[in-house]
Amino acid sequence: MAFNYPLALIAIASLFGVSVAGPSSAHDGWIPASSTFYGKENESGPEDNGGKCGFKNINLPPFNSMTSCGSKVTWKGGKGCGSCFLMKCTSHPLCSGEAKLITITDECIFFPCVDTEYHFDMSGIAFGRLALPGKEHLLHQAGRLATLVKRVPCDYKGLNINFHVEEGSNENYLALLTEYQNGEGELTNLELKEAGSSTWTPMKQSWGKIWRLDTPHHLKAPFSIRITTPGGKKLEANDVIPAGYQVKHKYDAKVNFKAEL
Repeated sequence: MAFNYPLALIAIASLFGVSVAGPSSAHDGWIPASSTFYGKENESGPEDNGGKCGFKNINLPPFNSMTSCGSKVTWKGGKGCGSCFLMKCTSHPLCSGEAKLITITDECIFFPCVDTEYHFDMSGIAFGRLALPGKEHLLHQAGRLATLVKRVPCDYKGLNINFHVEEGSNENYLALLTEYQNGEGELTNLELKEAGSSTWTPMKQSWGKIWRLDTPHHLKAPFSIRITTPGGKKLEANDVIPAGYQVKHKYDAKVNFKAEL
């Protein structure tokens, strides 16, 4: 039978009359959750990509591999892409108890995500950051941890929203990835306004945080983009995609939301 560290600690604490708080005592916005990791201990995920959200190079700043797949309640059919959470672990003696910032970049579809409402299948690197210094490898051996999470505003300090023009975009089809969105981190609507027009045309979610516009007429750049968040906040980036734009290139919106929910 495997030795159960959390139960052992509780038993020892009870001998000395010490109360040990578990996930059910979560307060101040902290929610009981569970966490696992995928891939190798020292990796940020398959090929360092953003999985089903479409983010690029999540092993590099500002993500720095601190990413996770989300269960249904956080994935939200892909509209939870980019949402930010603080996570901490106090259920295992090798956990540091320090809160770490995690960003949803993929969907979790396997067993742990089905039987737990708030489950986070994290990159190997992110999971290890929950450990005491030097104990990362040993904590990985625990496999699954009881954790606490709290939804927080995203804050990409010093960065504006970026729009990445996806491969395959052309005069009749435009696909955009939205990155570095402060605040809610999520979007529920993306609209495009062509050069010389006053009309905002709704785009459609292709997958994750990649939205597209298909049209029978040639799209006329520069394009302005308007974002709407789940909380109803709106932000306009005027002429952000220039005439003569390049596919597989990102463009700085020069604006961003406030870092608040």
